[in-house]
This record gives sequence, structure tokens and C-alpha cells, in this order.
Amino acid sequence: GATGSSPLSPAELRLLPYLQTHLTIAEIAERLFVSRNTVNSQVSSIYRKLGVSSRDEAVQRATAAGLLGG
Repeated sequence: GATGSSPLSPAELRLLPYLQTHLTIAEIAERLFVSRNTVNSQVSSIYRKLGVSSRDEAVQRATAAGLLGG
């Protein structure tokens, strides 16, 4: 893709770094001032767009794609 482009939405990119932590969905939602349902749907969307099925895989794929710092 073009420089700076990402398949993830701004909201998904904002959530992405939290997947590297041990925070629960509820704790992430609290920090982002959104509902748990919002976090759940964004996480599902991230997994789908990255072609992964776990938090660890999502972090690995996002890091490899340059979406997350190592």
C-alpha cells in the first residue's frame, strides 16, 4: 500500500497497542472511554483484517507490518 496507509481504521489503530498488554477487554474499554462491546467489535475487525485468530498473532502481524513498534 501507499506510505502511511493501513487497512485498519483510526479507532482500530488506537486500540492496537493495548493488545500488547495484559489488560482485559473491559480494562482497555475503560482506558479508551468506550464500551466493552466497542472494543470487542474492533478487536474482531482487527483479527479479520490481519487474518489472525489470537491476540498474540495480531500483535506479531501488526508489528511485522509496521503498525506497531517492536
